[in-house]
Amino acid sequence: MPEPSSNPLFPQGSEAADLVISPRLLLPVAPRNEALEGLSVAFRGGSITALGHRDEVLAEHPNTPHLELGHHALLPGLVNAHGHLAMSLLRGLGESESLTDWLNNTIWPLEARWMDEGFVRDGTRLAVAEMVATGTTTASDMYYFPETAALACRDAGFRLQAAFPLIEIPNAYSSDFDECLAKGLALRDRFRDDGLITTCFGPHSAYTVDPKRLRRVAVLADEVDADVHIHLHETEAEVAGARDAQGGTWIRILDEIGLLTERLQAVHMTAVTDAEIDLVSERGVRVVHCPHSNMKLASGICPVTKFRAAGATVGLGTDGAASNNGLDMFAEARLAALLAKSGDADPTVLPAADIIAMATLGGARAIGLDEQIGSIEAGKRADLVAVDLNHPAMQPVNDPHAALVHSDAGARVTHTFIDGQCVYENGVWKTLDIDEVLANAVSWRTRLNGD
Repeated sequence: MPEPSSNPLFPQGSEAADLVISPRLLLPVAPRNEALEGLSVAFRGGSITALGHRDEVLAEHPNTPHLELGHHALLPGLVNAHGHLAMSLLRGLGESESLTDWLNNTIWPLEARWMDEGFVRDGTRLAVAEMVATGTTTASDMYYFPETAALACRDAGFRLQAAFPLIEIPNAYSSDFDECLAKGLALRDRFRDDGLITTCFGPHSAYTVDPKRLRRVAVLADEVDADVHIHLHETEAEVAGARDAQGGTWIRILDEIGLLTERLQAVHMTAVTDAEIDLVSERGVRVVHCPHSNMKLASGICPVTKFRAAGATVGLGTDGAASNNGLDMFAEARLAALLAKSGDADPTVLPAADIIAMATLGGARAIGLDEQIGSIEAGKRADLVAVDLNHPAMQPVNDPHAALVHSDAGARVTHTFIDGQCVYENGVWKTLDIDEVLANAVSWRTRLNGD
């Protein structure tokens, strides 16, 4: 395993720090996506202030608390670039149903009856508890009552992109598109300067929001300098419906109305032609791949290797726990790697180092946070995850990236830091009352099942 060089790729600093961490291996992802020995990381006020040789960093911070992780790999926190966090309460419902039946006969009727601020608060906390325990430090959430979700995440010290919902169908959150938009813009104003919460437009899909309104979203996104997060080309049936109703695919329609731009975060993207892959990549659209959910619902397979070859940014997402059924991003990374290798009939595609980068810096780029998170570099936020390698399933560690991708690393997470705060340590949730979180989940199971 390479050792760090003394070049400026690893800047050091003598500022006071809150904590110094010395892992067995450090995987910074950028500027070098390698596993490095002999490094320590210092951070202060939520920001990484020093990254360099262990002895030098410790010498510069003699009075700083020191966390020795002699059996661990330290890497950037994983980024879940697409999810519906509160749907963790719907985990396991509608099993083995088609996407259409799952939505129409299970999910939407349950949401119509039960979805409110309490549901979103409890479901979001449950999702955050699962994610921080498995190495995720940032998520993008597209769901109703986004202010409630944002407050739950902020209280838990969790980093969130709140993609506020834009949908025309009346629901418990809004009566129409205009009410959604007004609430979303108010949400954006409230969290404009928040260190953990960012916002973006979240039109559910091109088939649930009229193209005229999507054009309005494109204009507003430019005016307020915001991204747009949308389900796009999730199934062949969706694309066929667009051709029948609109005379072209949704990608082409979004291009015509000015929404197919570098502001767009396009989720799923399973049913695409080679020409559309080229167009999406040329326009700078960022793609979010949700392999587990897509496979479980038989929605299709995103051609990740083609998107990457065309130059597109690709991040990973779990989707909601109702269609996954978990929120473990290490598991999602493994599935993405295996699906690409199997789908391309080529074991050389998407090596483990690339998958780790996709799950961290790729996800950060996909949701526009790569200047803050996604890699361990001086000046970035201290979103860090430690994985214990001292387990029979991880040893011997001949390839650290492969060990993290293919050996159930989510179950070996011991420490999760977000913005410099330890939110999870050795089975203890520092910012959540886990007993209350689990009790609420059980209570919702009773209500949802009519017990």
